[in-house]
Amino acid sequence: MNELLSIVIPLFILMDFIGTVPLFISLTSGFTKQERRRTAFVSSLIACSIVLAFALLGRQIMTYFDLSIPALKVGGGLLLMGVAFERIFAGPSLPENIDKFQITVSPLAIPMLAGPGSMSFAMITFIELHGPQKVLVPFAILLVFITGSLIFNISSGLHKILGDDFVRGLEKVMAVLLAIIASEMILDGVKRYFF
Repeated sequence: MNELLSIVIPLFILMDFIGTVPLFISLTSGFTKQERRRTAFVSSLIACSIVLAFALLGRQIMTYFDLSIPALKVGGGLLLMGVAFERIFAGPSLPENIDKFQITVSPLAIPMLAGPGSMSFAMITFIELHGPQKVLVPFAILLVFITGSLIFNISSGLHKILGDDFVRGLEKVMAVLLAIIASEMILDGVKRYFF
């Protein structure tokens, strides 16, 4: 259970469903309840499918480019740190002149949910697990998909109750946790390289 949570929590933070809620609410403001539900489900499904594909094909990618685990951990950690800083100091920005009926794939699924950070994390985690433990990654992605699409589905009600400030504050807290996870990845990569 602890091993599963150690994958689910960072992946959920990286995919940033909570931080994407303000963008989701804004982009689906003119939608009917059914259209909003469909957008929540499909954008979450596309994003999680991309992350899963990246996790499963990670070993082939590393072999093709002749990459090592320490290099991948340091590079991925630095990338996650950049994502964390961006979310701490900037926050989500709304695209201009967007067609509201084409938001499911972009910007919601890509790059807001399935970004470089979540793909790198899933790939590294899958490569590092052995034998039956590897099934934890697809299962974690499934749990993130279910949780994320539920959050999007209840986001309008939550937003009305909690307000903009709470949602933005929660996003900053998640970004700080992401920075800590990124630091751990970098330190582990350096330690593996030198020791």
